[in-house]
Order: sequence, then C-alpha cells, then structure tokens
Amino acid sequence: MRRPLNLMKSTTPSEPAPAPTKPGPAAMDYLDLYGLSKPPFGEAVDSAGYILFGSQRRAFELLTDHIVRGTGVVLLHGEEGIGKTETLRAAASVAAQSGRRTIMISRPTDGRVSLAQLVSALKGQPTAEKTATDEKTATDEKTATDHVIEDFLASPHMALLADDIDLMPDDCAHLLLSLAQAIPKDSAGPAMVLSCATAPTTVSTRPDVAQLSSLARNTIRLSRLGPAESRQYIERSLWIAGGTTRRLLTPDAMKLLIARSGGIPRTIDRLMEAVFTTGFARSDAMIKANTVTAAMGPIAPRPVSRPSAPSGMAERVMQMAAIGLLVTGAGVFLYKGLNDPIQRSAPAEQKAVTLRRSLAVATISEQTQPAKPADTLSPELLAALIKRGDQALVLGDIAAARLLFQRAAEAGNAMAATSLGKTYDPNFVIPGGRPDPPSAASWYRKAITLGDPRAAALIQRLELP
Repeated sequence: MRRPLNLMKSTTPSEPAPAPTKPGPAAMDYLDLYGLSKPPFGEAVDSAGYILFGSQRRAFELLTDHIVRGTGVVLLHGEEGIGKTETLRAAASVAAQSGRRTIMISRPTDGRVSLAQLVSALKGQPTAEKTATDEKTATDEKTATDHVIEDFLASPHMALLADDIDLMPDDCAHLLLSLAQAIPKDSAGPAMVLSCATAPTTVSTRPDVAQLSSLARNTIRLSRLGPAESRQYIERSLWIAGGTTRRLLTPDAMKLLIARSGGIPRTIDRLMEAVFTTGFARSDAMIKANTVTAAMGPIAPRPVSRPSAPSGMAERVMQMAAIGLLVTGAGVFLYKGLNDPIQRSAPAEQKAVTLRRSLAVATISEQTQPAKPADTLSPELLAALIKRGDQALVLGDIAAARLLFQRAAEAGNAMAATSLGKTYDPNFVIPGGRPDPPSAASWYRKAITLGDPRAAALIQRLELP
C-alpha cells in the first residue's frame, strides 16, 4: 500500500538520536550468513519509515484529526506490539506540519519515564539538558504540577501524546491526571492522546490510571495486520537490511511465520529473530518451514468441531427416516433369526476368535513399541538460543528473551529454564517486565527436574501468594 506523502518528513522536535549500536557476535554471524547489512527486525521505526496499512488507516486519521483540531482526551488502545508508538509518532509528525506544537512522551527501551523527564518535556527542554534545579523541582509533585498545568493551558494550545500510560510510575500518572482534569470541557483547549495496551474497561487495577482513562471522550482501537500486510511488513524490513524474501524465505516458511505471528508487528520481529538465529545454528542457507518449526516448535492441532444438529423441518424428516430404517432393520433381523437360527454359526465363531487374537496381537505390539523421542535440539542451537536470549535482555526486549529461553527449555536445557524463571521473578529487576511469581516457580521446578540445582534456592526466595 502506498504511503502518504506527508509522512516522508518529520518536523517534531526530538532528542538527538543515539549512535547506532553494533550487533552482538551472534547477530553478526547470521547477518554474514544471510548477507544482511544490519538486524532487519526489532529496531525502532521513525516517522519517515512508517507504513500506513489499510487495517490501521481509520485509526490514524482519527488520531491526526484530534491532534490538529481536537481538544480533551482521546484513548488509543491495542495489543502489546501492535504499533501504537509508531502510529503516535507518525500522527504527531503530520500534525506538526499544521503548526500545532506537539509533545510526545514515550517509554525508553531500557527503563521507565521519570517525573523529571515528563516535566522537562512539557517545558520544552531536552532531557539531556536538565539542571539540578529541574531535578529538585521534579521531586516535588505539587510544585511541578502547578507550573506545568499553567503552561499546558496557555495559548497557543499544544497537543500532548503520552504512550504506555499503564506502565508509567505513579507520580507521572498523577501529573497526567491533573493535566487532563484541568482541560476546559466547554471551550477550546489542549489535546491529549493516551495509549495503553488493553481496552478502557480493563486498562489497569491502578486507580489513577483507571481514572485517567475514564476521562477520554473517545477511544480508538488499533487493529492487527492482515496476512498481506504482514507479508509486506516482512518484505520491507528485509529490503531495508539488504535482503529479499525471494532469496531468504521459502513461500511455506512465509505462510507459517504469518500464521504464527497473528498480525502483530512486534511478534513478527521476535519470531524472525528466533528463526534467523535457528537458521544460522542449523547452517540453513534459506529459511524453510522446518527451520521455523525448529525455532518455535510444531503447531498444536486444532480441535475438530462437530457439525451442529439440524433444526426445524429438516430435523423432523431425518428423525422419521431414522425411525423407518430402525423398524426395517429390526424386521429383517427377526426374519433371519427365525428362519436360519443355526446356519453358519461355526464360521462366525471362528471369525470372532480370529478377530480377538488379532486385537490381542495389536495391543501387545502397541505396548512394546518405543515411545516417540522428545523434541531435541543440537548443542550449538541451544547455545545460540540462550546467547540471543541474554542479548535480548540487555537490550530490554524481555518478550523476545522469553521466547528464546522457552524454546531452549522445552528442548530440555536446564539453564534456559532457570533464565526464563528469572524473567518472571520479582527478585530480578528487568525493565519492562511484570513480576509473576507462580510462573517463575513453575520454570524453576522444571529447571530442577532438568538438573539445575541453583533453581531450588531461587524458589525459596520467592514470595508466592
């Protein structure tokens, strides 16, 4: 789908972009194998490279219209990794060309937004240029709120875009709530766009975030990508990195990847990263369907749905036909039984004995047949999965790390099971991760079963509900 021309240039003020980091050794290995100039998936997308897919066009138009001409609060929600951050940045870029000042607050990949960063952004000061006075002011929430609300309501009105409000600390959420409550309801004022991962009715158990989302005048949902759009996303990402799908992925592998991703861009990034790592470990010159299966495991079979019973006139006709066949069959059985009671009884008994013997032989053969071997991976592939998982944790991509650790743990690696348990353990602080003690304990127990004695001490430190 063609991209709008007004997305080709961004005029919103932003912080200086950090120098690109060099990929780790494992990344360089698969980059060299597949002829890629940089990692094709998982990097942040700027507004100039944003693709406006048809399934998300309506949401983008509503956001842009509210930022340019609207007032009050609008809530953007969608599944994690659906592309809310990139959509907000692109909409802000378009709106900035209209002359309206736009400020976007987004969570860094390696941590959370602080109150000092939020106040500095609202004042139009780069975060890197904060002074000691700004830090001291930011620690006093009441003082920060008084000054910021005054500037926020002043003309010309601005548009504030706050991403991932359900992951913001309490002091930032309180400040955003104060700003939203200060917007006049009956006259023109500043515009706010808030984004979160879930629907407004279940946005959070935190009272401040729930109250903030309740102030939204309208809610906009960002939809998943369709199969054709997912394919376009993969092709474009590979093309930018110097590769093509025709050279790197077979059609069967592409279909399997699209089906497993569910149309969520971030899930596509994680799957492709795991698949490329697996392909390198297997020395696959081209990503095939069996490469995808080796990276993520086979697809669980779907339950077979039985056809529903007919109703109405068709049901009555079928019932009458069944009764007629039953009566006819009973009559034939009685006629044969009365006229030929003992004929061919010996052959029938002989057939029954033969059938019982064959069933017994089949049962014995099934019991003596060896069980299907468990899904195993080569030591090189297990080491590559664990290494890429550790690198994903360093980069703050906890979901990708869990995917890689889980694949290795399910193949019987005790170290991977322990590492996966730590991503859920509240005793290990991981930016962007949500503690889940029961899941941590479950993976620790699996690690103990697989032979890692360290997991026993980790379970004892957990505070299970």
